Amino acid sequence: MPGASIRRAKSTKAAVIMTNTLHEFLAAPFAEASRQRHYAAVRHALRTDDTGPVTLLLGNLALEAGGPALDAVVVRPHSITLLLLVPHGGQLSIPALSYGTWKLDNTPLPTTWEADNPFEQFQRQKEALAAWLAPQLSAEQANLQFISGVVVFEGPITFGPEVETQLASTPGTSGFQLLPEASQLPRRLRQLARPDIDLTEADLTQWARDLADDDATGGNSEVSGHPAPVAAEPASPLRRLWQWLGAHDVPDDAPYGYDAQAVAARSAEKEELEHVRHQLQADLNEQMRALQAREAEREQHIAELRAQLTQAPAAPAEAAAIQARLAAESREKALIEEAMAASRAESAARNAELDAKIAQLGQLIQQLNTQPAATLPTATPAAPVTTGPAAPKPAAHPTYPAGPGTSAKPTLAGALAPARAGFERLRQWQRRLPRLAVAAGALALVGLGGWGLHQAFSASPPQPFQENGKWGFTTGAAEPLVPARYASATEFREGFAVVEADKAFGLVNENGEEVVKPAYDALNPYAGEYARVRIGDAYTFLDRNGQEFNAYFFNALDFAEGYAAVLDHRGWYYIEGPAEEDPAKPPVIFREAYSFQQGLARVRLADGYTFITPDYLRDPTTGTGPFGRYTAATDFTDGRARVTQQGRTFFIDTDGDEVK
Repeated sequence: MPGASIRRAKSTKAAVIMTNTLHEFLAAPFAEASRQRHYAAVRHALRTDDTGPVTLLLGNLALEAGGPALDAVVVRPHSITLLLLVPHGGQLSIPALSYGTWKLDNTPLPTTWEADNPFEQFQRQKEALAAWLAPQLSAEQANLQFISGVVVFEGPITFGPEVETQLASTPGTSGFQLLPEASQLPRRLRQLARPDIDLTEADLTQWARDLADDDATGGNSEVSGHPAPVAAEPASPLRRLWQWLGAHDVPDDAPYGYDAQAVAARSAEKEELEHVRHQLQADLNEQMRALQAREAEREQHIAELRAQLTQAPAAPAEAAAIQARLAAESREKALIEEAMAASRAESAARNAELDAKIAQLGQLIQQLNTQPAATLPTATPAAPVTTGPAAPKPAAHPTYPAGPGTSAKPTLAGALAPARAGFERLRQWQRRLPRLAVAAGALALVGLGGWGLHQAFSASPPQPFQENGKWGFTTGAAEPLVPARYASATEFREGFAVVEADKAFGLVNENGEEVVKPAYDALNPYAGEYARVRIGDAYTFLDRNGQEFNAYFFNALDFAEGYAAVLDHRGWYYIEGPAEEDPAKPPVIFREAYSFQQGLARVRLADGYTFITPDYLRDPTTGTGPFGRYTAATDFTDGRARVTQQGRTFFIDTDGDEVK
């Protein structure tokens, strides 16, 4: 944009999709499946608006690291609009607009940003967004006082008699509107256009390109327009190789020359990267075949429904039902086409990025081969770098798992259920590449000194302690069990503690050993036999040996009572462990699924919420009795769950009976 380049917000892992009229920047998938589905409906409405101007859609956008996210922001030449997504419908009641809680079917409407209701949430988000945009937009381009807001319900929605009165009588609501469904959004945006926002289509296109460039280079630029850092002295080829591998903590204290073992290791890494590229392409091809099969199935269903519609009797109810099914199938087909286009675009971007890195690594290897010989430091000899999915465990630490978190590369075969998970694993490759032995040896020399005295002198597990802003573990002895070298550390739970280093997370056991080296974007402690981890935007689990499952998911909950709820392209379902899915017995799919508590789990089916036992997972024909269907439900707490049925909210016990 003129005068400044707006980049992505802090700490995001984003997908940028550009079409003729819609440029999309999704910072990260939504944690809730219902909200992700609602966002997809918004995107579809904007993408199919053939008469609309160039539009930039920013999704799930956190304006600062660790801060709350905005559901969506839509930028058009004459409007900047905050979207608050409510993936529910029902009867809306508003006791007061500027304070108090809104209700849907007499159930309080949840909000974020520490706000009581969506209007207060919009006001806080508007202030934060204006501050975020102010350094980037001139007064001639946008008067940020006129940022508008739309609460988009998933519908169907009906408004109580007081809603219109509150909207009309409360000051400052001219730019704040309620929308029953996403399909009406393009028309509402045209109504919200104002001359006070005066961006050109070229501005929006350039903004989208900046976001795409930043995403492609893995940048994490601030949006405040700070000056670029001063350029450093040119680095040696080996130094640049270390920096490319992410080893920025290796000190610049001695010249390094040619080392045949290091060159061989780098060559092996280059071959491994090429293997990863081929593997990702194969996984993408498999995913595309699955999507194409689903698209063909949708087309067949659409054709059958159209045939039924032409042959249907004159009964309006039956014809309307067929029309509704036809519309649903058409929407599903459109979403599949979007997914295919996104997968192709992202694959092309990731392949280009990987090709560039392979070429760069080849050039550095060539320079290393031609560098004059010099004496290497004697502190730690360079060790061969183990690569490949079948790499053995390092001999120096026999308790380390072979897989994620060790010197072995993460296993890719059989993973990447969604194609995006594979791309995000590639994005983490730089973090996971093994560093040279000097870096590893330096850490080892620091850590080994304190590992001689450990749990034998204390019956309680080691405790975390902080020193100079870093964390370690102590047993109360003179020397710490693990010196303070981690950015964060948790207390021990089920024999393990979560530690953070270089913005990645791993596990330490009670002997002070890194049984899973820090390599994950998020890691939860063990719940039963398995620990939940996140790699980019994909979730999976580790067993007690630190081995990853072979399946990756869009979302997942911790294991509870032997089951974990997970989400893939089919919907939510439950798994019991790392066993491969039996094609002859596919899992029971839910629209939403939650953790088991005292033998019951809350789920959402096509006709509403209910509760199930593990028996239902084995045989759905057993039904969900004694529980009925509810328009809303909570988990059981102290033997009671709050449910809404036929407009009435009440409590039930674990037998499905109403209680006071």
